[in-house]
Amino acid sequence: MIKNTVRKEFLQRRMNILEEELQQQTALLAISFRKLILPPVNYLMSYNPLASRHEFDVSVCEDILKEQNVMMCIAWPKIHVDLLGMEAVQVEKDGLFIKNKFNILEPIGGAIVPPQNLDIIFVPLVAFDERGYRVGYGKGYYDRFLAQCRPDAIKIGFSFFEAVEYIEDIDEFDVPLNFCITPHRIYEF
Repeated sequence: MIKNTVRKEFLQRRMNILEEELQQQTALLAISFRKLILPPVNYLMSYNPLASRHEFDVSVCEDILKEQNVMMCIAWPKIHVDLLGMEAVQVEKDGLFIKNKFNILEPIGGAIVPPQNLDIIFVPLVAFDERGYRVGYGKGYYDRFLAQCRPDAIKIGFSFFEAVEYIEDIDEFDVPLNFCITPHRIYEF
């Protein structure tokens, strides 16, 4: 399958999940995430999930990591549309946020966390394949950003669905995940 086909099919499948099932699947994903054995985390890059697109609520997993890493700092992406890039901005307890052109909340005024400081990155996705390659929303912001991170930074995706077998149109700029968590399985790549 090619990315556009996968994106269209899985966005529709995700939108068809009813609210009650969404809550059940979220709870199962959190249980799976707790099973991961991860190193100590100083810096986590997460994101604000879009409820309107039925994205997994990653704040559940942020909280799990925070329990295990009390001093952990959380950053969210801030997109620079003109430069086709993004940076990690620390989320402050009483910080302010603004919606970007994609309707995604971004922190205002937090400290910028250099990509090489990130220990774990939660990577949004629409679908993924058995090799760990993901289909996002098609702009490439994350792949460009992930290329700047340390090779040992752990990249984790979350999906309500299992992996597709193979995404055909992967290119040299696509960065695979280390793990993808589903309600019923942990994929390690």
